[in-house]
Amino acid sequence: MSIAYHNGHPQSGKRRHSRPSLLSAGTALAAVLMPVLLGSCENTRSVASDATQIDGFRAGVVADEPRAALIGRTVISGGGNAADGVVAAYFAMAVTMPAAAGLGGGGICIAHNADEKTTDVIDFLPRAAAGGAVAVPGNVRGMAALNARYGKIQFAALVGPAESLATTGVPISKALARDLQQYGSLLTEDPTLQATFQKLDGTPLGEGDNMRPVDLAATLGQIRAQGVNSFYSGLLAQKLVEGAQALGAPLTIDDLRNYKVTISAPLETPFTDLSLYVAAPPASGGVITAQAVAMLSGGDNSPNGQAAISQNIMAARAGWMQPDGSTTVPPADLLSPDKVQALAAQTSVGLPQENTSAASIVAIDSDGVAVACTFTMNAPFGSARVAPGTGIVLAPAPNDQGVGYSTLSPVMVASQYNGQVYFLSGAAGGAAGALAEALVLDGVMKRAMPLDQAMQLPRAFDAGDQRFDENAGVRIGRLNTIFCSGGVPSDPDSCQLRNDYRGNGLASILGEE
Repeated sequence: MSIAYHNGHPQSGKRRHSRPSLLSAGTALAAVLMPVLLGSCENTRSVASDATQIDGFRAGVVADEPRAALIGRTVISGGGNAADGVVAAYFAMAVTMPAAAGLGGGGICIAHNADEKTTDVIDFLPRAAAGGAVAVPGNVRGMAALNARYGKIQFAALVGPAESLATTGVPISKALARDLQQYGSLLTEDPTLQATFQKLDGTPLGEGDNMRPVDLAATLGQIRAQGVNSFYSGLLAQKLVEGAQALGAPLTIDDLRNYKVTISAPLETPFTDLSLYVAAPPASGGVITAQAVAMLSGGDNSPNGQAAISQNIMAARAGWMQPDGSTTVPPADLLSPDKVQALAAQTSVGLPQENTSAASIVAIDSDGVAVACTFTMNAPFGSARVAPGTGIVLAPAPNDQGVGYSTLSPVMVASQYNGQVYFLSGAAGGAAGALAEALVLDGVMKRAMPLDQAMQLPRAFDAGDQRFDENAGVRIGRLNTIFCSGGVPSDPDSCQLRNDYRGNGLASILGEE
């Protein structure tokens, strides 16, 4: 079953109950921001370092940007659940990691509720506007849908901390500094990006330098005060459209008004005595992960083994994936090792052009709500142009020249019988990141490795014409991963959390006193 979310509300599905608000009308935003800055909450303790496992585990958030992870944890400590933590962390990352997670982009999530034994794919990909060239922003409506279906706290309270960051200013993290160093040359044509991310001499801001995106703060304030509809059909939507059109981008009010989030069942394949859940194409990174897991099982997980597997998978992908990321092959066939081998035998392919820029957030709580999301701007910093007066970086429309979302790869392992959840992960790095997820999943669940050890396994990727090998000094993929060997909610203390040492994110854990 697929459920469409329009104007921020479900058109079908379960009835929602009233939820507590952390931010009532007129309450100062500092009330939300203060616990984020202090990282504390009554009757809880927090761990935000290299620790990956604690007794008395209550919840955890792992994200590509540290402040986002801290904000997500704080929201959970204030009465939210894992879904609320992801939503709050996302909006924070829209401020602190805009290269991959800006408001102009989109993404995809897998969400799970152990009590209800439900697992959903929430699709809010940044698809092309009717006029082409520019993508329709999906993140705001996607996060509203996640909150509406799985969350506990009112949406406005989850936007407030990000608004505070943008209003007061925030130091550049190592994660953002890395993006600015790598992609800073893309930002030289836009005055808003220059003013926000460059020094007076034109060089990018570095780690610890302060940024204050005032237009983005105002936009977040409107979303908080007026709701998601303001972004898709209200005055904010009109301002976004006018700004985009002033840049020559053919975005219209109808594009925004008609944008829908879809909620559907994931693709499911047996894994041990559990189920591995991934999203169906066009966000096909999870399919790659599932294919690689089947090929790794009981086999060679060395760099040479990974290279051989990636050659097969990428050759097969050339046989089933269309330029827009979709497929004419029945989705279930994509998870069959025999079908994959047959497709691989029919084709040969070099390294495809693909967008490797993405960001991910994963979170779980002791009640068994678990969420894995990946986000993209379809290219690093999207189009590198800001709709004037909004602070929103526009994303380009996906194409077959390496711009798009075809390799986003949230994955989850859970029991379809009792709802217990065991593993969730999100990846950046394109198809190579999706293969890295398979390597880690195979390591912890088939080879009994601790999560740290599995994350440190050397990675390799070979698409046929060029091999990338971490033993040669190349970093491959960037994961955020949670592994609970005893299952949640049965054994939350078994949960191990890890952000990839190949990135600069944070695993933030909330425990009971």
